[in-house]
Amino acid sequence: MLMRKTIFWISVALAIGVFSIIFVLTEQTPVQTSALSSAVNEAVVAHHDNGMGDGAAASSNAGSSASSGFFSELGTSLLSYASVRKWAHTVEFLALGIPVSLAFIFWWGKPRGLLSRVPLAFLLCVFASLFDQTHKLFVPGREFDTGDLLFDLLGYSIAISLIIVGGIAFKLVFLYERRLWLKKTCARFYSFSKLI
Repeated sequence: MLMRKTIFWISVALAIGVFSIIFVLTEQTPVQTSALSSAVNEAVVAHHDNGMGDGAAASSNAGSSASSGFFSELGTSLLSYASVRKWAHTVEFLALGIPVSLAFIFWWGKPRGLLSRVPLAFLLCVFASLFDQTHKLFVPGREFDTGDLLFDLLGYSIAISLIIVGGIAFKLVFLYERRLWLKKTCARFYSFSKLI
């Protein structure tokens, strides 16, 4: 129970920290946010140009170049779909969704069960997303953008899904290991009882 409470409180602290960063980023003026977006966009494009440049990669670096090229291509294709600002919302809310999901999973009170806790994590992330967009109304030069809500949704949906899949995999491995331990213990007990 102590481990569960510790993970819960660490997750809560991380969620508050990530939401604080989102709040500070939302406080930026349009000039500041454009400058940050341009810098990130230029870094992605420069990385793409360096990774895919003139094809002079050495054979010893072929594996790392291939993976670097894949991620570079992925970054460029994602930027062709939407701007860095939109994808930043996905990354921000992915980072928020992970600790929020963990906090709800490791909560020791009611409601019990994963299926009743996941919607609560989802609703908290929706509330945070709506708060972020509403907060923009009070920052000069910024506005409520419904398109950002979709990128936020993508971010925390991925986070919640990853935590659910990870939790299920952990439970399956844990139950399998427990079953093996039980089987070995029973076999030892059975062989010991034969000796008596």
